[in-house]
Amino acid sequence: MLSTDDLLLIAALARSGKPVPAATRLNVHLATVYRRLKELEQEAGAPLFQRLGGQYVPTPLGSELVRAATAMEANLAEARRQLAGGEQRLAGRITLTTPDSLVPLVSTLLPPVRRKHAGIRFDLVVSNTFADMARYEAEVAIRPTRSPPETLVGQRAGAFRYAIYAKSGTREDLPWIALDDSLSTIPAARWLAAHVAQEEIVLRVNSMWAAAQAAAAGLGRALLPDYLHRSFDLDRQGDFIGALESEVWLLVHPDLRRTPRIQAFMDLAAGRLRAQLKA
Repeated sequence: MLSTDDLLLIAALARSGKPVPAATRLNVHLATVYRRLKELEQEAGAPLFQRLGGQYVPTPLGSELVRAATAMEANLAEARRQLAGGEQRLAGRITLTTPDSLVPLVSTLLPPVRRKHAGIRFDLVVSNTFADMARYEAEVAIRPTRSPPETLVGQRAGAFRYAIYAKSGTREDLPWIALDDSLSTIPAARWLAAHVAQEEIVLRVNSMWAAAQAAAAGLGRALLPDYLHRSFDLDRQGDFIGALESEVWLLVHPDLRRTPRIQAFMDLAAGRLRAQLKA
């Protein structure tokens, strides 16, 4: 019999297109995804997904179940937001999401909140993609962006700049550490694509933090946000790149903005994050 967990599995597989990320999203073993999908297709008497070029694409029957799963997720997320938005105590967990490059700054925000509100605890989801706040994947997003989604509300914490960095004391004609296709839409990746020849690239990474680590190891030079280089033995090469100036925002779903624990975190975090970006 079809269960809520089955619908969540179908939705995750349709969203990711592959079993591995679906298993990660659901926090289950990969074998569970394969086994349960096989059982569901046997129960339905028809395939729910076509396997096309390594991608799992919903069949017409699968698409019907994906629509049902999406509606169920939306209803469940709405109930969670309403429940969280109605609480009046400064206690409970807050799920934060941020890219790896901001982890050093975000980590320093948590102890002051805990000292003032010992009942608040955190889950930190490190990801370079925006969490789906409507589906309650996170409650607070701390993101570098100049155009935050209109579906979220929050406040601008500050601005930052990009420059080229390399290990302290190294020459300026080092090869490049670039960003891979998973980050191709961010401004830094577009700048690298426009200014760096393929033969000059010695390493591609899917993480700003990894780029900074590789640069600090002396492998090459990397285009990095100015706040990130402080965690490494790196020197700036040349001027800041004005076209890449950006901002850091703290964002929440509108239904949660008046939740006491969320308000308490935002009030303390915004000022401290602003001071760190100015340092």
